[in-house]
Amino acid sequence: MLFAKKEPDIAAAKRFWAWFEEQEGWMIENLRTHGMDVVWAIDAQIKPVFPYFKKELEFQLGFNNGKGEFFFFHFGDKHLIRDAEILASMMPETLKERWTFISER
Repeated sequence: MLFAKKEPDIAAAKRFWAWFEEQEGWMIENLRTHGMDVVWAIDAQIKPVFPYFKKELEFQLGFNNGKGEFFFFHFGDKHLIRDAEILASMMPETLKERWTFISER
């Protein structure tokens, strides 16, 4: 097979959200003071969701006044656009109460 299918790894997406839910408190607590530690931790967990994307994934997040925003950058890539929507739809309800997942160019 010369070309791998450009599809998300659904099992990895489930693991990502389970991990995110478990680590949410740590992430919120450390975003301001150790932001890069949080970014690297998320990066290690989110990369497997997009196994076909060989470049660096880009995202940023913030948490203020009890609300979080997770910005995922797709760069206009049709596969990342589609798969970011899939990932967003898989966010657990408990996280949706506090977080918004935003896919942007």
